[in-house]
Amino acid sequence: MSNPVVRLPSARHRRAGAARANRPGDVLRCVLLARGPEWVAVDVVTGAVLRSRASGWPVVTADSSLGRAESNDGGLARAGPELGVVKIELAADDEPADPARPEAVMVQDAPELVGIPRRRAVRRILKELLPADPRRPLLGSLGPSISYEDLDGSRPSVAVVAPDRTPLFGRDANGTWCQFTLGGRKHRLPVTDGRLVEVDGPSRGGPLSHESVTKAIGGVPRYLVVALGMPHRGQAPKLVLGALPRP
Repeated sequence: MSNPVVRLPSARHRRAGAARANRPGDVLRCVLLARGPEWVAVDVVTGAVLRSRASGWPVVTADSSLGRAESNDGGLARAGPELGVVKIELAADDEPADPARPEAVMVQDAPELVGIPRRRAVRRILKELLPADPRRPLLGSLGPSISYEDLDGSRPSVAVVAPDRTPLFGRDANGTWCQFTLGGRKHRLPVTDGRLVEVDGPSRGGPLSHESVTKAIGGVPRYLVVALGMPHRGQAPKLVLGALPRP
């Protein structure tokens, strides 16, 4: 079955820091940026980023009728279902605010994949999310984590970045990692993107092959979704929740 095409609202209605709908029962349409074990999406109306609550992260699965676009897609974004449009219904949130996740929302059910947007529209949204100055500290700090005590919920916990060069992925005793340079500064962070975690790698650890990474995410990695993870020993680690190809 062919992929339904979803038309996105005009970019002139979106602005960084815009307020999104936040009442229980409100329904948002978002472009999915990362999924499982935690998902991140961007509201196509306001450009606001949202992520799942730490408790009960709903799994976003691909529908058989909404798989990757075919080669003659007429400019549709590749998705599986990353970069697809999902419908999210907000639920009542009785949990206290989490300073490490100010964008977190509670949802009724797992986000529902409804269609595939045009590539140009997705490129525009991703460009809007990139930091104005990539040389600034990633998520507000230079290190691989931030002290939980230093977080007050006033700054974003998610960043979409375009590394200076194609990022390198690999595996060691601690799991899958991503090494990249942003604004001339080197980073090496844990990866939770299930597609990359499941890629077969060297038995003794080391870099994952370019071909295996490209196959796993549907193209050469161009963007990374970096976010603060669950605090551990007083530190909120920076994690690569997702890797995305150029739409």
